[in-house]
Amino acid sequence: MKSSQQKYQTLNLIKTSTILSQNMTHGPCGSLNNNSLCMSDGKCTKRYPRDLLAETITGNDVYPLNGRRSTEDGGNSLTLKVLNNTIAVDNRWVVPYPSLLLKTHNAHINVEYSNSVKAIKYIFKYVNKGSDVVVIGVENTTASNEEVTQYQLGRYISSIEAVWHILSFSIHGRYPTVVHLAVHLENGQRVYFTSENRRKQGRAVQGHLNLYSTDALGHLYTVHPNNAEFFYLRLLLINVRGPTSFPELKTVNVYVCATFREACQKLNLLENDAQWDISLAGASNSTQPQQIRTLFSIILTTCFLANRKDLLEKNKDYISEDILHRIRKINANPNIQFTSNIYSEALILIEDVCLTIANKSLTELGMIAPNRYSNDIFDRDI
Repeated sequence: MKSSQQKYQTLNLIKTSTILSQNMTHGPCGSLNNNSLCMSDGKCTKRYPRDLLAETITGNDVYPLNGRRSTEDGGNSLTLKVLNNTIAVDNRWVVPYPSLLLKTHNAHINVEYSNSVKAIKYIFKYVNKGSDVVVIGVENTTASNEEVTQYQLGRYISSIEAVWHILSFSIHGRYPTVVHLAVHLENGQRVYFTSENRRKQGRAVQGHLNLYSTDALGHLYTVHPNNAEFFYLRLLLINVRGPTSFPELKTVNVYVCATFREACQKLNLLENDAQWDISLAGASNSTQPQQIRTLFSIILTTCFLANRKDLLEKNKDYISEDILHRIRKINANPNIQFTSNIYSEALILIEDVCLTIANKSLTELGMIAPNRYSNDIFDRDI
């Protein structure tokens, strides 16, 4: 005679097997049933049957490969009726399930542990994807003069979302609050504040008048370095604490800088141009002035220099040597020295290269525009 505990275990096993066969067994598909809905191009889109494994491991795509023991290793098997045929299926066909929830609800329940960012991103995208939308065509068949078919956009609300609204649950929630902050230059955006609507929420910050802190997170929109002043303004907003005006952002040790870029330089927020000085100085020892001008143009258009004008001032003789040599040869006068017109011609050649590379003039790159008119009458002036 079997004990009551053995009878209970046997009945429990039979109940579990019945629930598994009804709710958690995939297919069978493939060669056992090629007409299954999961089949596409002769393969199961759900990747069944799975491989038999003694233990659960992490796959190459960070999704878990669940342990599925073979019948020889103590695994269970079920018999299913498919197309009037009785088929024995093993653990390769079972969808992962929580045993307690499965027996409690007697329904298809798949719960898995999220062990990677990829899986978590998938879950949140799936949960927050929004309601399904359908387009319904509305046509008046009784009208004798049909012009254009009218379309009505209908929104489908699922049962889950309907219950959520009925119970007055929050539709969106986020903590802490993230506030997106726009970056604009002075007088670039009008914002009106009065004594009634000033933002004074939170706790007062010690040592800073009219500055308050909360648990809200501020997120400044990114700015590309090509938008020079915008980029340096954002850099100051991140590093200067509690500014109340644009002039205050430009103030460094009581000195009011002319530009946001100058303020960043004085606060040592920008790298110096020493590496570019070394590059141009090294090039001047072994390359022609034309090649130095090309290198300078590439640095000017593709690298973010801290002080373009100073870099030009240090290397203006190197980039103009061939022009000086040509002028001396034309005028048969070896005593001619560098002049503003010689430098201007070199800048014109540099600007032509910059226009080719980035379609930007020297003015757009933060440099002084060359005097093209003086270059046209260069020889006559000499």
